[in-house]
Amino acid sequence: MKSIPEALNLRSLILQNLEAAQIVPDLQLKAELLNFVVVGGGPTGVETAGALAELKRHVLKNDYPELNIDDVNIYLIEGSPELLGAMSVQAQIASAEFLTELGVTIMLSTRVQGYDGKVLSLLDGRKIPSSTVIWSAGVKGAVPNGLNIEDLVRGNRLKVNEINRVDGHDNIYAIGDVAAMISEEFPNGHPGVAPAAIQQGKLLAKNLLNVLAKKPVVPFKYKDKGTMATVGRNRAVVDLHKIRFQGIFAWFTWMFVHLMTLAGFRNKLVVFVNWVWSYFSYDRGTRLIIRPYFKEKSIDEVLEIHDITKAG
Repeated sequence: MKSIPEALNLRSLILQNLEAAQIVPDLQLKAELLNFVVVGGGPTGVETAGALAELKRHVLKNDYPELNIDDVNIYLIEGSPELLGAMSVQAQIASAEFLTELGVTIMLSTRVQGYDGKVLSLLDGRKIPSSTVIWSAGVKGAVPNGLNIEDLVRGNRLKVNEINRVDGHDNIYAIGDVAAMISEEFPNGHPGVAPAAIQQGKLLAKNLLNVLAKKPVVPFKYKDKGTMATVGRNRAVVDLHKIRFQGIFAWFTWMFVHLMTLAGFRNKLVVFVNWVWSYFSYDRGTRLIIRPYFKEKSIDEVLEIHDITKAG
């Protein structure tokens, strides 16, 4: 999920599956519709699993009273032995505890073998029936056509030098997820997060002016301001270098930082009011299917396949 249309598609898919689960007589299909799988235990995966768990706990029982909430299952699959691998041990333990309290099934040291749209197959032979699999196990660089394949490194990223110039080129630069600036401190390149891309972009703008003016360029040095992840209501983990804390204070810290990064006072005010309303009303925001999202078959085809229309 990297764009608004993709976010709307994901929301539509989740809501359509919940709607369909109330009327399908087939138990296997119902299990597929009510199993939500998140692959990847980084900040994105942890936050997504926590949001789904909050949706199950506070919203579904009111929006879908006919639905047995116990039939809704949320799985978080991570290939390494811990969640939030880039964060502190305290954050890893706390995030796992928070998700377990919310009812999320955590599967560590587990890798995905394949997915056919209905069943997720794991390397250890286990299978999870699911119509909703959300991939959050990293990103891959979107490299434009015409560049040499030899320039690519791990993650489909372009190898760049200390001023973000692509190796082998004099006038091509790359920043953010698509750039891999290999160094002793970052052997796999910088993390694919917004602060790294923003810092690279600002410095590159200055360096381009320096190049045009034939002045010395400044090598990039990443300033890590810390890492945060929200797990759910009143639950978050924060690592600010040597300062580490978890729980409700970390949650308010996460909200404050994200609120301050929004552009414009009006945006900050609107988001703050929405957050306050959601906090006291236990409402997770708009739940509208503004456009149907079909992966393979339409709802009519699904109903026809399972003889739902004949059953009335």
